[in-house]
Amino acid sequence: MELGWLEDFLALRELESFTAAADRRNISQSAFSRRIQSLEDWLGVTLIDRSVRPHRFTPVAAENYGDFQRILNQLYELRSQVRGEQSRASRLRVAIQHSLAFSIFPRFVETLRQQGYQPAYQLSCANRSDCMEMMMRGEVDLMICYEMHPSPEPIIPTTAVRVASARDDMILVGPPTLIPEKQQVLPLLTYPQRSFFGDVIWEKTMPQLMEYYRCEIICLSSLSGALREMMLAGLGFAWLPRSLVLSDLAQGRVVQLDPETIFQPLRVAIYCCPQDSSGLTAIALSHLQSVNLQALIEQQTECL
Repeated sequence: MELGWLEDFLALRELESFTAAADRRNISQSAFSRRIQSLEDWLGVTLIDRSVRPHRFTPVAAENYGDFQRILNQLYELRSQVRGEQSRASRLRVAIQHSLAFSIFPRFVETLRQQGYQPAYQLSCANRSDCMEMMMRGEVDLMICYEMHPSPEPIIPTTAVRVASARDDMILVGPPTLIPEKQQVLPLLTYPQRSFFGDVIWEKTMPQLMEYYRCEIICLSSLSGALREMMLAGLGFAWLPRSLVLSDLAQGRVVQLDPETIFQPLRVAIYCCPQDSSGLTAIALSHLQSVNLQALIEQQTECL
């Protein structure tokens, strides 16, 4: 049985005309009639009463029209589902922190493309703790995240392993027109304390910063991209990963405040679970061996 036969019957039932239904199905009327007969033969019942003019639907055809429609819809849904599952199986699933999705990931993909490795990607952008949970539940193949530098042990106490890492820095940047003198007001765009970046900033660098400036918090946000946009709009100085503002710094749109003393080292790390890896992940890992992650972090590209 062909799905097209069901579509033919449903078109005929809707239009109640062999000529109109054949036109809609873009086939000749004789071919259309043969296809309806093929459906009847497969079902073992008569759907069209051809003993009268114009032809009429038999009671079984009229009574089961809704079932024919429902079965066709279910078959199409099933086809979409299995195709989707096959497609998902061929994607490299990556959990990544939001800021890294903007700064590092495009460079990461392009580097792999230059090596001739061009998989489809399923990118899940989330905060650091959610990325870790996705990794531990086996929902992703790779995780790209920030961690403290130096960090002697992997951050995930499971079978996940760190397969690559490189240095980045959390720095304080803003428009050149807003540079304050020491002990003056510093308009600040930063992270809430109950977040990874917030913990880094408030525990490590904010006490030192407040010795030099009178910090006035303009906005708290967990999203580095949002802080960057507000900083570029002239609302204040923002704590941001250096990799996210390399082009801004190079083009002179922003400056780093006290670059010799006010910064916090970070590390970008890539994790996977080798024993749970699919063939696709294994191929990706083989290519990762030749990726210079530090060079990707220091590469100047437009972000956002």
